Amino acid sequence: MKIQTPKYIRATGFTLVEIMVVIAIIGMLMGVATLGIGKAISSSKQKICDMNIEAIEQGKQVWSLENKKGDNDAASEDDLKGHLKNGVFPTCPSGGTYTINANNVRATCSKHTAASAPTP
Repeated sequence: MKIQTPKYIRATGFTLVEIMVVIAIIGMLMGVATLGIGKAISSSKQKICDMNIEAIEQGKQVWSLENKKGDNDAASEDDLKGHLKNGVFPTCPSGGTYTINANNVRATCSKHTAASAPTP
């Protein structure tokens, strides 16, 4: 008994064009995801910096009350370390530097602008 085979056997699998289309779609999705991740990272750094400035402000208030200082007096980093978490002065996540300023002026960062309102 003889088995007949078809003359044209279609090979199974994907064509080069189909594979290229899938790779192009994945590339576009990665591009969109990368932009979103970049924005999320910069937003997170800004929020961390704002929280650090707020911690410095709270440390200034406690230092000022404990040492009976006025509005024009300014604390140093060493003065505030005892009033900050773990006794460590915070560092900017973007590599900026914090300026403590006088008690009546909000602390600032050289890389970020403060998003919250000044301390009264």
